[in-house]
Amino acid sequence: MKYKLALMAALLTTVYGCSTARPNGVIEAPKVTPLASQELNTSFVGQGIKIEWDCKYFTGMFDATCIRSNIKAIEVTGYAPTFGNSEAMRENAFDVAHDRALERLIRFVRQDISSQRVTQTMAKNLEVAKDRIKQRIEGEAVAMSDKDVDKESNFSVRENTNDAVRNVVSTIRTNAQGIIRGARPINQRVVDRQTVSVTIRWEALAAEAVIDIQKKYFNQ
Repeated sequence: MKYKLALMAALLTTVYGCSTARPNGVIEAPKVTPLASQELNTSFVGQGIKIEWDCKYFTGMFDATCIRSNIKAIEVTGYAPTFGNSEAMRENAFDVAHDRALERLIRFVRQDISSQRVTQTMAKNLEVAKDRIKQRIEGEAVAMSDKDVDKESNFSVRENTNDAVRNVVSTIRTNAQGIIRGARPINQRVVDRQTVSVTIRWEALAAEAVIDIQKKYFNQ
């Protein structure tokens, strides 16, 4: 009897285990978060604009004693999503990040902002007056009772309709334009799974060198 019970328990365990075990190569689907419960990821890496200054003579041994004189260099970092993990998308993202870094540099140096607000108001007024009074026609005898005298007559209708439409348009325009000389990319890296960054560096000495090269060799 004990042998039969043990055999039945072993069979049940084998059947249950086979039914609950996952077949080889089967991967469970990840849980999906509803759109209403999704939140933006705020744990991202971002860098701004870094400015390097020259120190006056005998003041640059320590940061606390440095007396700033001229701007030495400016470093700007631009970011761009790859929208994928292929090499072609990565290289295109590096180009976009490079252009965004140049845009941030020129907007930091020079940016024109204009603001304009236009208000348009359209008003329409429609007024209609209707009077209805029964009168006897001359030369014709009309018989009517006391109730018929006021029936569908002797009343006045006034209709007044006002429509007003107001549109307020506010426009803010930003424009940044200029020629950047001496800026070059010094670092490009993959920030996370589908984001890349490019850091460009502008140096005053490099800008002066570019101007001298253009004058001497390119007649500009």
